[in-house]
This record gives sequence, C-alpha cells and structure tokens, in this order.
Amino acid sequence: MSEIQFLNVDLELESKQDISSLVADLKKIATVLHYDKDEYRQLARIEANLDVSSPDKAINHLCELIESCSRNALKQWLSCSRRTFDIGFESGTSPKCFNQALQADTLLRISAIGAGVEITIYPMGS
Repeated sequence: MSEIQFLNVDLELESKQDISSLVADLKKIATVLHYDKDEYRQLARIEANLDVSSPDKAINHLCELIESCSRNALKQWLSCSRRTFDIGFESGTSPKCFNQALQADTLLRISAIGAGVEITIYPMGS
C-alpha cells in the first residue's frame, strides 16, 4: 500500500517582462528547477533549499526569500502575471483521510505579496 504524502511547494512565475534579477536573487537561497525565456515570456519554477515537512512551512520559507529580495527583484516580482505556490502531493491508498492546513497568517502573507495557491496531485509511483 502506498501512502498519500506531501512532496514540496514550487513557486511558479510567469512574466512578459525580464525576471532575471528576481531569479538570480532567489537562486542564492533556493533551487531554480526551471528558468526559460523567449521573446514572449519568461517562466521560472523555484523550490526552497530547505527540507520542509508541511506546505505551510514551505510557503512561509519561500515568502521569506521573496521578502528579502532586492528592490529591483521585487519590481520584477510585481511584473509577473503568475505568482503561484504550487503544493505537490503524491496520491496513495492510505490513510483513509489525509489533510494539510495553511494557517490564517500564511494565507495573509500569500495575499500580501500578491501570490496565489495551486494544488497538484501526482499519481502513485510517478
């Protein structure tokens, strides 16, 4: 039997503007899983370098990283049309009921920086 489990939180960014300073600032203290740019848009997916046990802790850590960015990087943050914390879970057959919570303070923090939340559920064994 496979257990349902929290995997990680990825910060997903998309902008029609340059976000290279933002990615460079975050790269100092996080892992850039993907950074791609063409003449139409720039995309980045970033993950915390921290072993986190819950989505709440992971999102708070990523918020700290964003809040500590340079002024230029923060301007690029605001230019993003997509600023999403993607919470990843692996599905499974147990336990019968599984939940993870985001605290009210975390939701306020997400809102304050203008980000959203998304949930991705991966099939067992993927």
